Amino acid sequence: MEVNCKVCITSSCLVKNCSEEWLDKLSLAKNSPIYPKGQFIFMEGSLVMGAYFILKGKVKVISSSLDGKEHTVRLAREGHMLGHTAIDMEKYSIGAVTLTDSQVCFIDNRTLQDAFIENPKFTFEVMRFYSRELRKSEIRTKCLALMNNEEKVILGLLYIADNYLPDPNDNQVEINLSRQEIAQIIGTNSEQVSRVLSSLKKDGLIGTHERAILLCDIRKLKEVISHYAFATQY
Repeated sequence: MEVNCKVCITSSCLVKNCSEEWLDKLSLAKNSPIYPKGQFIFMEGSLVMGAYFILKGKVKVISSSLDGKEHTVRLAREGHMLGHTAIDMEKYSIGAVTLTDSQVCFIDNRTLQDAFIENPKFTFEVMRFYSRELRKSEIRTKCLALMNNEEKVILGLLYIADNYLPDPNDNQVEINLSRQEIAQIIGTNSEQVSRVLSSLKKDGLIGTHERAILLCDIRKLKEVISHYAFATQY
């Protein structure tokens, strides 16, 4: 189902920073397929044909190590951009997989490059977006090098919550990720994640509902790692 950019309800989409003329052009040029949960949007090693903008749903950006283990580079949600443009035969060094059923808008390289040239505000907001994502990544990398297992899991839960919260002022959120998926975000294994989650549940900081994890008090979780002053500055 195609969606006209002018009437799209995803107000945080970066494309919204284009002119009225270009919103019409992009609406005609893009396609917006629906991807079921667990499907690749693009894979490591595939040619960069264009960029992707999440209309609805949640996605993980992944990278594989030499031994084949999967690591989650970042999480993305509605309004976020995936990938980049390329001029030559460039290939992706990362992949993108849906965490939920998702609808994603694809815009080809040539159209997107023309949009960048003609819409400086759009170009600036894309630069700001990737600047923020880089900062988040740098903070996580710094923290994970210093934290113990419990602190790492809490940091991971808070990072996930940042992508799941409909309102940033909410103090509770339900996370529907497996222990293995959480482990891939923080660079550990599912057994360590399970042990920490059991401990946090005993302390009343989280709850569980079937396979979902409920963060009962996000502010208290932030207090546990508050001695890392930069840890939650997202």
